[in-house]
Amino acid sequence: MVLAARAAIMMSRSAQRVWVVGAGFLGSELVRLCRAAGVQTLSIDRRTMADVQGEAQRADTLQRALQKCPPQVIYSCTATHGGDAEAYRSCYAEVAEQLVRSAPGARVVFCSTCSVYERQDGGEVSEMSACPGTEEKMRAVLCAEQSVLRAGGVVARLAALYGPDRCEIVRRYVLDFGRELPGGRARWVNYVHVADAARALMLLAVRGEAGQVYNVCGESHRLGDLYTCLDTLCGGREMGSGSPPPQPEGRGRANMRVKADKIRLLGWEAREDLMSFARRFIDESGKMHCDA
Repeated sequence: MVLAARAAIMMSRSAQRVWVVGAGFLGSELVRLCRAAGVQTLSIDRRTMADVQGEAQRADTLQRALQKCPPQVIYSCTATHGGDAEAYRSCYAEVAEQLVRSAPGARVVFCSTCSVYERQDGGEVSEMSACPGTEEKMRAVLCAEQSVLRAGGVVARLAALYGPDRCEIVRRYVLDFGRELPGGRARWVNYVHVADAARALMLLAVRGEAGQVYNVCGESHRLGDLYTCLDTLCGGREMGSGSPPPQPEGRGRANMRVKADKIRLLGWEAREDLMSFARRFIDESGKMHCDA
């Protein structure tokens, strides 16, 4: 919490006006933290609760945002929630290009994904690891990264996010009686809590080196180890051996350990961990069953 508070103080001193583009799971948390730091924060999203409602890849949307709040920092937190390659190009590449074009004086912090490494053999990846771009969706994300990096922005490659109301592995295993994620128990998975990810983005806005990529990952585990821990936390609660349902092509293929030493050198540390979250989730789900 000390580092988070320090990052907030730095942000308030260096950037009084920010945009958060994409007001979803991560973006809404980032808006909350920025405003708590006393920073003038404008959210941009298709959702009705955004300060500026509209498509971020449209110049007219960003012009309306500029009239309200010329930004010093822009956080690009858009997400597709699935979709084809064209959806990825629209959501990531086109948005990044438009942000750089519409607010050339602002520092862009772009939320990317560790999936760009496309590693499937359980090996370790760092920011220096290859991003082959064999998948069309990942090529769209890498194109967005390059637009931001060429403009002197910063790229944050995020591990899988979890937090309140969103943690696929815990929800499946606890509420769906042992239903597992695809990929097998030897598969490595990587996670970061949404609040830790938001704090990382705030830190990168003030300490990240221009034109650099940073991995943001709190922890890496083998799926089998996580299931063993969840079994223990459930305290003998009946669990099935359910097999995973059919998944869209590409799901469950990533298998890697993400190193995040580079951002830790800036002073970031994850403050949340998956098992503590799971313990609270199990306690709350047990209470709900009792109340029912």
